[in-house]
Parts: sequence; structure tokens; C-alpha cells
Amino acid sequence: MMEGLDRSHPLSLYIHVPFCTRKCDYCAFYSEPLASCPQDSISRYLDILLKEIHALNDDWKKPYRTIFIGGGNPGILGYGNIRRIVEAASEHGRPEEATAELNPENVTEDIESLSGCLTRISVGIQSLDETTLRTLGRNASRLSSIRALSILSGSSFRWNADIITAVPGESIDDALRDIDGIASFSPGHISYYCLSFEEGTPLIGREKPIGEEMEREFLRAGWKRLRELGYKHYEVSNFAKEGERCMHSEVYWHLGQYAGFGPGAESSVGWREAVSMRENETLSGYLSSPMLTCTPLTAAETEEEFLLTALRTSDGISKEGYRERFGRDFDSVYGSRIRGIPKESYRNSSSSFSLTEEGFLILDWIILHMAMVL
Repeated sequence: MMEGLDRSHPLSLYIHVPFCTRKCDYCAFYSEPLASCPQDSISRYLDILLKEIHALNDDWKKPYRTIFIGGGNPGILGYGNIRRIVEAASEHGRPEEATAELNPENVTEDIESLSGCLTRISVGIQSLDETTLRTLGRNASRLSSIRALSILSGSSFRWNADIITAVPGESIDDALRDIDGIASFSPGHISYYCLSFEEGTPLIGREKPIGEEMEREFLRAGWKRLRELGYKHYEVSNFAKEGERCMHSEVYWHLGQYAGFGPGAESSVGWREAVSMRENETLSGYLSSPMLTCTPLTAAETEEEFLLTALRTSDGISKEGYRERFGRDFDSVYGSRIRGIPKESYRNSSSSFSLTEEGFLILDWIILHMAMVL
């Protein structure tokens, strides 16, 4: 039984697939190149994963709201195993949304074999420029990315394409060409975010960040172009056409309940006071002894997590929802802190508090500023 589960609120499921072909030079997420793993790693991983899913099914006994299979590179499992995972998690009914992340090289003509199982595909394009792809250390080429985009544009799935911007050597015009090129295939959703330089990655040893001010110029230009193309900026790094938001990500951003399975996967359950859980952090640990480590959060820690996530969205914080969840009046708690935030950075009404795009650019400072009352 999962500790702290609140049965009066929906539950989503995140599956972490730890395998990849080769780690991209910028990637700090946990994954293991398949060639360096023991030969039976995928079958052992699937056996453990499916047992965990069935155990949670027996406890929850209801459909999950959303399912998301991320990585690593879930495409390495093959479409048949992706279907096995979703079917296992749908024992008590289909979720409202089921997504899998795929690399461009794993999007093939038989993608429709996943229809009726998945409702959404997220493809990691990152760039259509060969020079930028080499800087990022991507496996995919411009050609394989365009092929994947073409297949998805003619498919039955809702789908998202990722774009990384502010890459050393890239110009703002290059970034806009990426947006225009990808948008020409009409994805319902585009993720657009700055390159992060993470300790321990090959990228940090050979490239330097372009600097915060230039990053902001890339963001402003890209945000403007995406709006012009009909995409609504509904979260710091995410844009969607009407009805195309990612439901699973919104669970995270509104601190809903989600259970995570797989090496390094995180879970958060509970409502007024959450319980944060994480699986074993490595593939070898997961295969030898899968276990969840639980960290109960106080009400104040839960509220801080809520601020961290909800303020990333254009919807922001519903004041009525805040009162229902935390039993306090939002304006009484945060009113004095809000007065210290630049006026062009937020919208504050009787019903909600949210950040503008200018607020998104100083998001970290705003969260730290507001959290000082907790």
C-alpha cells in the first residue's frame, strides 16, 4: 500500500524507462546506454515494473487519471512493450491521457499500432539545425527528425515536439527557424526551453552558457513567435493550441497525486501534507531490490512545493482552491510579499494570482521572495 495516498483525489502514473542508445552531451537525467547494460536488463526491468503496476492497481482499484512513459528513451523498449505497460496500467479502466516520449529515430510508420493504447506522443526534436544538433550531442539528424515530424503529423495522436534554445553558436534567427520548421507540421503542443548546463555532463566541459541576458532574448523572441503561430503560453516552457495542453504535466504543476515507478522516478501523494517518494536511483539498484524511499512533508513544505509548481503556469493559483487545500486566505498570507514584486510581473485579482511572461523571466526570484513567509 502506498503511504499517504489520498483516495479522494485522482492519481496519475509516471513510468521511468532508464535505457538510451547514447546519452546526449547535455543530459543530466538518469539513464544507462543499453550497450553497457547486462543482456537481460530490459526483460528484468519489465518484470519488476509490471509487478509494481499490478500491486498499485490492486491498492488503487480505479483508473489512473494520466499515464506518462518517459526516459531515457522509452522507444528502446519497442512498441509492443510500451503497449504492455499501458495495458497493465489500464486494468481498472483507461486513463484520460496516456503519453510516451520517443526519440525521432523511434517514430516509425507502424506508430499506429499504439493507437487505442496511447493518446499522445512527445518527440524530442530539440533542433532541426545540424550544427546545433552536433553541439547538443544528439543521435538524431535533421533528416530523421523531419521524417518523425511527417509521420506524427499524419497520425491519429495528439503530439508534442521539444525545442532547446539558447545553444552556444546558435542565433535567435536559428531558433526562430526551428520553431517555424516544427510548427509547419502542426503539432498541438510545443515545449520550448533553454539549454541547461549541468555538472558532470560532457557539454559543460567544452561549451560555455551564453549568459542570462541573452537567454532572455532567445526566450522573448521565441515566445512571441509561438504566440503568433497560435500557441498559448500556458507554462514557462510549454505552449499549446486550444484543447492540446498536456494533462499529465498539469498534474505536476498543480501538485496533484502521481506515483512513479522505475530507477530515479519520483512520486508525490497526499493533499494538505504530501509524501514525496523516490525509487532506487540506479538501474542496478532497481533490478536487485526495487524500493520506495518515503519523505513525509509538513504543511509548510507542501505549500512551498505548491508555489514552486503552480507559479510556473499562466493559470497560477486559484485563491479559492488555495483556501480549500491549505485552510488559509491567500491574500492575508502573501499580500505583503506581492507588493514587493515588480507590477509588470504578475496579475492579481480577487480570484487568482499568476505571473506574466515578464514574471516567468524572474520566476526563481519571485518564488524565493514569496516563500519567505512560510
